[in-house]
Amino acid sequence: MSQKKVNLQEKILTILLLLIAVGALTIHPAQEISSSPLGGDKLDTLFNIVSYLILFYFTLLYWKSFLYVIIKNPLQFFLLAIVIFSLLWSEDVSTGLTYIKGLIRIYFLAIYLATRYSLREQMRLIAWALGVAASLSMLFSAFVPNFIHQAPELAGMWSGIYGHKNELGYMMAWSAGVFLHLALSSSRYRWLMWTLCGLSICLIVLSRSTTSLTILLTIILLLPIYKILKKTNYKLQVITISSALMLLLIFSIFLINNAEIIVGTSGKDLTLNGRSDLWELLVSKVWERPWLGYGYYGFWTSAAASNVRATYEWASNAHNGFLELLLELGLLGFGIFAAGFMRFFVMALMRIVSVAKKPEDYWPMQMLIIIVIVNFSEARLLTPSWNWLMYVTTYLSLTLDYQRNRQTRPDGLALMAIGTNFSDREVKKNENFTS
Repeated sequence: MSQKKVNLQEKILTILLLLIAVGALTIHPAQEISSSPLGGDKLDTLFNIVSYLILFYFTLLYWKSFLYVIIKNPLQFFLLAIVIFSLLWSEDVSTGLTYIKGLIRIYFLAIYLATRYSLREQMRLIAWALGVAASLSMLFSAFVPNFIHQAPELAGMWSGIYGHKNELGYMMAWSAGVFLHLALSSSRYRWLMWTLCGLSICLIVLSRSTTSLTILLTIILLLPIYKILKKTNYKLQVITISSALMLLLIFSIFLINNAEIIVGTSGKDLTLNGRSDLWELLVSKVWERPWLGYGYYGFWTSAAASNVRATYEWASNAHNGFLELLLELGLLGFGIFAAGFMRFFVMALMRIVSVAKKPEDYWPMQMLIIIVIVNFSEARLLTPSWNWLMYVTTYLSLTLDYQRNRQTRPDGLALMAIGTNFSDREVKKNENFTS
């Protein structure tokens, strides 16, 4: 069965799902003023129900496509299965269940996006959602009271529609990255792309999020490197890109670690002050239950965490996504994630060195860079969040590209054709797994 063109009604439902996922419909004032969104918690529950119903409809409509993706992407399925089964040894089953529901919803939304839209189409849909979120954040913070922090340690920092300046900064880093790549790749509505990119950068500055500024700087610095390396031979491309990425990551981590000295400020809550000591203690906890961990969202309410919480009262998570994953799922879960992460990296790298023609083709690798930088100082892996949705969606999309190219390249060179040069008509002709 060939892939059918997505009609307007389905696109509208998709945009609605993304608006819910990006948090544009549940508008939060600054967290010290209220922890509930405008309209109350019932509004948040309503949007959750709506998203489940839409996804259930899409699952019934394209069940063969969903089944195909699950079979062809065993690593993501096994990782989700381990998360679910970890409830058997978790000391906080209720919290785990709450977040697992969101994780499953993200998994099915990612499958839907990967099967119905190409990566370039996904970028434009994501731009709709992020553009709305950026516009609303500017509007509410600039003109409506209670959307700028008033707590002494955060006074004057913008929180937008997300309730906290860190959340605003992270989301605007995604927004600035998407609009930057689209503005450099397309002449259509370029003025709008640059406007929204500039708006997102302004919000990052107003949120005073050091990590977000680091992300933005990193993805900008990577763009000319990608372009230059397109003119070199294949082996040199792989070696140079890998080296450049490692150097930029080290540079980004250095910026975060020394942010106070570099920017001349003190007391910012995004520095790593105190976190290295916390990490050392948490590593010892990992080795107490190394193979299966403490269960999904099960460590911080367990007896093993009592002395950690007593010593570090500010720590409600590991402040490192990779360490948090080790705590929750042990070496087994972390190993499966690491295997998928390396596969993502290879596929994104091959997309760059083989056929990338526009900056938007670099986005999967840029996305991976964002996720790594964010999770160096925050625990945002395997959580019901925008970061994880983007990771899983892009991973599945790249894998489906590989499967299509393997069908059309029997000589075994499919991996080299990721991000293929085939025309849209040729690609659609070979997408016999969708309905």
